[in-house]
Amino acid sequence: MYIRHLAHSGFLVVHEKYALLFDCIEEPDLEEIKDKDIVFFASHSHKDHFSPDIARKLSNYHTTYILGYDIEDRISTNRIWIMNPYDEVTLGALYIKAFGSTDRGVSFYLRLDGKSYFHSGDLNWWHWKRMKEDELAAEESDFKNELEKIRGLEIDFAFVPVDPRLEEFGLLAADYFIKTLSPEHLVPMHSFGDYGYYNDLDKKISLNDTVLLTPSGKNQIIFKEQP
Repeated sequence: MYIRHLAHSGFLVVHEKYALLFDCIEEPDLEEIKDKDIVFFASHSHKDHFSPDIARKLSNYHTTYILGYDIEDRISTNRIWIMNPYDEVTLGALYIKAFGSTDRGVSFYLRLDGKSYFHSGDLNWWHWKRMKEDELAAEESDFKNELEKIRGLEIDFAFVPVDPRLEEFGLLAADYFIKTLSPEHLVPMHSFGDYGYYNDLDKKISLNDTVLLTPSGKNQIIFKEQP
């Protein structure tokens, strides 16, 4: 098993049989996954999380689509599941459960081959400096309440927004996620290409026993399981 960061919030997770694509907006190397059972996840309709063109191109392969409920531009196939928060689906060895978001669509929890993953989509602690105090309090409450619904699940790899646009507040979600859910690994995402924001992230977040897997650029393998 290995994990490749594609761009922004996009990741490719490759198992022996499956290739899992999360929020892919730049075309992956299809030679790398053409012989796999591809599962295409899109958490919501924002263009930085969902590319209809890539989704359509993947229909030429053995692809199953797991889409957030707000995505209207859908592929015509019987291998498509539209997910609302807390929906569950099992596809062979792959178990998937959707959770909520603090923006559009859903987040995803899944288990496969003894590994567990959580991809946040836009589930984030949104703290914008332009917001009023009551708005900031609501954003904090919404984020923490959703994480309470996830508490108790084993998470080997958590993909969590660490957004440079939020400036010093971009670390809030990752810090609280680690403190509350204790994932084995945490992967920062939602960079908009500003990978420099992730420099020295391990010194800015209280990791406890969580291992940080930090991408420094596009199309980069950030984890590879040792045989």
